[in-house]
Amino acid sequence: MALLKNKLFQLLLVILVLQGVILYLNRPKEGRIVLRIPNNQGIEELWTRGEHLIASEMGRGYHIFEWGNLGAAGRTLPTLYSPSLLLPDERILSVKEKRGLVFENSPGRTLWIPMDERADEVLLEADASCGLIVAVCRFDKDAAVEYRFSRVDLEQELLLEICTLRGERDFLLRKVLAVDGQESIFLAGTKGGRAYLGAIDLSEKALRWEKVYPEETEFYTICFLADRGLLFAGSRDGAVSQIDAADGQMLKTIPLVPPRLEKTKLRTIQRVVLSPDRKVLAASCDPSFFLVDIDSWQLVRKQQVSHKIISGVAFSPDGRYLATSDIRGSGVIEIFDLTK
Repeated sequence: MALLKNKLFQLLLVILVLQGVILYLNRPKEGRIVLRIPNNQGIEELWTRGEHLIASEMGRGYHIFEWGNLGAAGRTLPTLYSPSLLLPDERILSVKEKRGLVFENSPGRTLWIPMDERADEVLLEADASCGLIVAVCRFDKDAAVEYRFSRVDLEQELLLEICTLRGERDFLLRKVLAVDGQESIFLAGTKGGRAYLGAIDLSEKALRWEKVYPEETEFYTICFLADRGLLFAGSRDGAVSQIDAADGQMLKTIPLVPPRLEKTKLRTIQRVVLSPDRKVLAASCDPSFFLVDIDSWQLVRKQQVSHKIISGVAFSPDGRYLATSDIRGSGVIEIFDLTK
């Protein structure tokens, strides 16, 4: 009996210690809020739409939170197919088996927009209002790659061909950016072993310009400042470049990550996003985010996060908070108060 009591006491002690560890790990930290999404596959992207913070889970749907009430539980909109696009009315446009586009979460209206040919990869991109939706199909040939760009017309249920780009097998697009009110979509990636940017003119249905940048190995992410006609491109080499969106000329570069890190070799700038007032650029590279003043082109803040790998970055509507997310299955969204 004494032995049983001793075993029970040890078990109770272990439980209390584990609870203490969990409470310690989940304790509030000054200047930050942590949201946790259980049983997830990793939070791939974050963005702000109106007063909502939206998190897209890899291949499984969307989690929607209220910026004004982050303590409340979020809503979840699951998906069956990937990639997908969450529309402003909360319908979900998805690519089904790389053969066509369908609606999910759309009571009363079905949709089937077939693709002419099954692609090796399909991307869905849209501007903030989803007034412009672009489907990008990648086809891997024997010694080449072909990207076909089409505009998605949901009313007529059509894919309207824009143009086709071709390159060697190392031609890889990491980001396709559609912007509200613009007659261009911007491309970032790698071509010929070096960083690549391009712009497609939607009205002309043709490539307006493309450039390869020998000083960088790859551009991984981009954002666009419309009123100044500037692109900001984050590279695999730990730098952010300021680009003239009219012709692709590189104007300035700021290195954010040193060539050698003590604990990691990761130097990829995963995301670049603009603050709501368009004065600050946020860039992320595991395990930190960086804030750059656009006018002075100086680093004004570097902040380490508690998770890896930073896959999503989003400002709150008032610019006070910055959210970052973990692409691993931890389900962590960490939100920082930038006034502290």
